Amino acid sequence: MLAFAPGSHFNHRYAVGGVARVDTSAIIPEVDDLDDGADTTKGYKSLMHGNPPDVQLFETFEGEVAGIVEWVGRGEPSRTCLVARTNKLRDQYEAALNQAGVETYRVQRSKPDDPSRPGLRVATMHRVKGLEFERMIIAGVNDDLMPWWRAVERSEDASVKREAEEMERALFYVAVTRAKLEALVTAHGKPSRVLKAG
Repeated sequence: MLAFAPGSHFNHRYAVGGVARVDTSAIIPEVDDLDDGADTTKGYKSLMHGNPPDVQLFETFEGEVAGIVEWVGRGEPSRTCLVARTNKLRDQYEAALNQAGVETYRVQRSKPDDPSRPGLRVATMHRVKGLEFERMIIAGVNDDLMPWWRAVERSEDASVKREAEEMERALFYVAVTRAKLEALVTAHGKPSRVLKAG
């Protein structure tokens, strides 16, 4: 029988499937509690413990891509997925990685992933909802891209902006939690405030 300390919480995401899950509490200290409030990840206990995401900040896009290439080389590319916030950004990373000699395979909306196909998986954050990969790379977590300024600035209403920013944080959280074993979060230039929240 399992026992948890008083005031602790159980995060079911970690226990599904019996494999380790990435521990996101270091970079995502607060989440929407789905009851018009926020909940802290402090005190959550898990049956399985993964490592915290590796957060790497770079001066330039080219430096970031070089760091990603090095990280991808430490594992099996076909079991790794790189995600970016927008289609345009995903395309930029895919082109730069191809130029650096990294074979990629785009995760399609209308087709299931074919694990026998070689290549680093690439997708948008929205596309990987419900999917899982051994390793995840969340690329381009820059100040103007996460939260995506267009999503937040669509309205002048402060509460609408706040809600849009929370939705962007939730999207980031979902992307990170697609990793079964390890995750890399990268940014170049000025990093996003979602990385400074803790």
